[in-house]
Amino acid sequence: MTLKIPKGAVSMQQGTIVEWKVADGDTVAVGDHLYDIETEKSTIEVESPFAGTIRILAQIGEALPVGHPVAEIHT
Repeated sequence: MTLKIPKGAVSMQQGTIVEWKVADGDTVAVGDHLYDIETEKSTIEVESPFAGTIRILAQIGEALPVGHPVAEIHT
């Protein structure tokens, strides 16, 4: 399953990864806090919608458009 930059608001165009709460290869559960993204208006905490092993695709400091892949979770 691929995780993408979520659209937090109608006007949101991009988000910047500010912190990963997990490491590449970690096992995650549904609801685990995975990463934080910063937008023009706020910081969003993103939780895992799936359980499995995470593969991180985006790095801290990257400004990415809404819908861009940031990680994969392999079940």
